[in-house]
Order: sequence, then C-alpha cells, then structure tokens
Amino acid sequence: MPTLLRAGRGMTFWEKSRKEPPPKKLELFSYENNPYARIVREALCELELPYILNNIGEGSTREWSLIKLSGAKEVPYLVDPNTDTQIGDYKKIISYLFQTYSLDAL
Repeated sequence: MPTLLRAGRGMTFWEKSRKEPPPKKLELFSYENNPYARIVREALCELELPYILNNIGEGSTREWSLIKLSGAKEVPYLVDPNTDTQIGDYKKIISYLFQTYSLDAL
C-alpha cells in the first residue's frame, strides 16, 4: 500500500543516475518500518546505489554501533565510505544522494 500511495517511488530507476556504481557500498541505519528510512531506501534504489541495510532494534549490537558512530540513535543515518560522509535527517540524506550520485553532479 505505501508504494501505491507514493506513486511507485523506488520501483523505477531515475534517468539521471550514474551508470557505474561507487566503489564501496553505502551503509544505511534504520528501524524496521521507519517511514523516513523508506524514503531514503527508495532514493538509493532509484539511483541504483548498492548499500548495506542495518536494521537496528532496541538494545541490539547494531544500535550500539550507530550510537558509537553518530552519538545518537537517530535514523535514518547514512554512511558513505566513498566520500567519508555521515548524515542523519532524511531530507539531508536525499539531497546529498542526488547531489553526489546523479549525472548532474558530474
């Protein structure tokens, strides 16, 4: 149902995505069913960016990894080893992804 409400976002590729993926996979920290993380995942799919999804739960080892990395439990949280960038806040993440990984960014 959410896919229908969002007009199929994340199911099609963006025509201005780069043809070559970045050398290293991006890493996304998320809670299961987090609506903001879903929007970030849709952008990653549209840009055809390979990524590692870390779904974290209360008290899990991944949660502690996120706290050590970012200093908080804020999700979604993106780590891009290709540019040494770490970002929280889904709007900033989306902006970063399209500015960094679209053909317009070249």
